[in-house]
Amino acid sequence: MKKVNLEDCNDRLLTIGFLENLSQKIIDATHTVDTHANVMIGVNTGIFIFVISKLFENDSLRITMGVVALFSACSIIAAMLAIRLPRIVTKRYCHEESVLHAPRIAKFGSADQYADTLKKMINNEDEILKQHSLEAFNLSKYYYKPKRRMLAWSRYFFLFGVMTSAIFLLMEKLHWFIF
Repeated sequence: MKKVNLEDCNDRLLTIGFLENLSQKIIDATHTVDTHANVMIGVNTGIFIFVISKLFENDSLRITMGVVALFSACSIIAAMLAIRLPRIVTKRYCHEESVLHAPRIAKFGSADQYADTLKKMINNEDEILKQHSLEAFNLSKYYYKPKRRMLAWSRYFFLFGVMTSAIFLLMEKLHWFIF
């Protein structure tokens, strides 16, 4: 029977725990981005509905209202894309997947084949580190970062819409437009 070195087991468990916490931290940050995107959707939807209802009631401030509606709609679309990224943004299937990634797990023919792969991985500390690192890298690069970028675009549309509509409001109130 093979003698087990408890110090090696503790080191391996600490390494696995560290990598699991790292992956969980990335997933939590991604959930935060989703929450912020939902807030952007709610705020911009309220603004859009309010502006569209006022647009049909008043003859004044049509350009300003149209600008607000346009930029709030763009912000809604960007926030929705942040929540559910299109495949082209995540570059799915263009990168190596870790053994811990659900689509790769589903590619195995049976649970026994997957168990054999996991046994090989568990017996090799370098492979454990490689697979966990690959999973953390993929979560960061192909999931968190694109979501964060789309949320930023949603905020940019919102802020640009606020600034542009303020300019148009000033121009309309000073009667700088002919129509």
